[in-house]
Amino acid sequence: MCDTLYKKTTSGFFFAKNSDRSPNEPNLSLYIPRMTHDSSQLECTYITIDQVKETNAVLLIKPSWMWGAEMGINEFGVCIGNEAVFTTSRTSKKEALTGMDLLRLGLERGSSAKQSLDTIIELLVKYGQGGNCGFDKHFYYDNSFLIADKSDAFILETSGKEWVYKKVISEGNISNRLQMERTYDNSSKGEGFNFSKKRTEPIFTFFSQSSKRQKCVMEKIKPIDSNFLETIMDTLRSHEITNRESLYKKGSMGSVCMHKSLLGDHTTSSMIVDFEGKEPVIWLTSSSTPCLTLYKPVFFGSTESVVFKDEPSAYEYWLNQEYLKRALYADIVNHDLYLLDMSKRQSQMISLVHKLTKNASRDLKIKTQNECLKIETEWLVRYLDAINKMKSGTQVTTGLWKKMNSTLGKHPFERTLEKRVEK
Repeated sequence: MCDTLYKKTTSGFFFAKNSDRSPNEPNLSLYIPRMTHDSSQLECTYITIDQVKETNAVLLIKPSWMWGAEMGINEFGVCIGNEAVFTTSRTSKKEALTGMDLLRLGLERGSSAKQSLDTIIELLVKYGQGGNCGFDKHFYYDNSFLIADKSDAFILETSGKEWVYKKVISEGNISNRLQMERTYDNSSKGEGFNFSKKRTEPIFTFFSQSSKRQKCVMEKIKPIDSNFLETIMDTLRSHEITNRESLYKKGSMGSVCMHKSLLGDHTTSSMIVDFEGKEPVIWLTSSSTPCLTLYKPVFFGSTESVVFKDEPSAYEYWLNQEYLKRALYADIVNHDLYLLDMSKRQSQMISLVHKLTKNASRDLKIKTQNECLKIETEWLVRYLDAINKMKSGTQVTTGLWKKMNSTLGKHPFERTLEKRVEK
């Protein structure tokens, strides 16, 4: 379950996504440089496909065990996020390209939003989509995508190899449901086909509470004309329930900042792209639960902050942060003081970035990025005892989090479900 949004501004756009997956599934923040490939074949999550000669540099937020990614941005400023959608297609259990594979391929091969859109459609039709996408369970679905750059934005919805897309004019968002009926720009089914009505699987779609989350996001982003960054951060941190004890113990599938429940997933990473200047400022949690996490600014191509060149380093960062979240759920950290300090430090980071002029040098931008990382590092030092207590396994936990805590950190890179769930 996820939520992805786009908001056009007078000088650019904002793009953002909360990635909702298994609470124990690491979402890694990685930078992969532009590459030239000698091999004619590419091994994706489940299948091997034809490789291209050269691929773009990309910043990816990706689950630890799969080739594909949940969200990302490439060197040309193309941003893509995907959503699980539940359809009448009967092909999703057959191993093919996952939605995350298609997303990464769109970023690696597209130099514009339209080219990335066309790439995803071409590969979808050629190879299909499918295969288990659950970290610690069987979970099958089709996909929708939000694709944006400084010139265009598109929403693409799919069911099996069928597809439909429309251009987004001012704002748009996607959640875990098909939304396009007969109003679209192009479709594999031609004109007049009611894609949403004919292809929606109603039961999973209803219980995903996607309609509620999608409505919440649109109500928040549609009217804003200033303070875009702060409003979008607040949106991605928002909950449908305000009772903290209930939120932590019972979860909230209807919240944009999703918390683990009996049926639902958990927000395991969050990204905001502010592309109002000459180059984007990418705000990342690089860890779970945005309501309890600082967004750190990153400039594309830098691996000096919370974006990493290798998966083990990205995993270590995500996991240490996750132990802190589990300490908060276990009530061994003063929640009110934690949030007060977090809010103060988030404001400091935003202020530092806002002070950068449009013509700020690359060196000054990286210096600012690293100052923000220092703000977080100094903050996290305060909670090392709580982190280590959760790591040791000596802290007693109950309810939904008892089993989650007992298996946290086990087999995060195994490619098969059977290996990932081994005791």
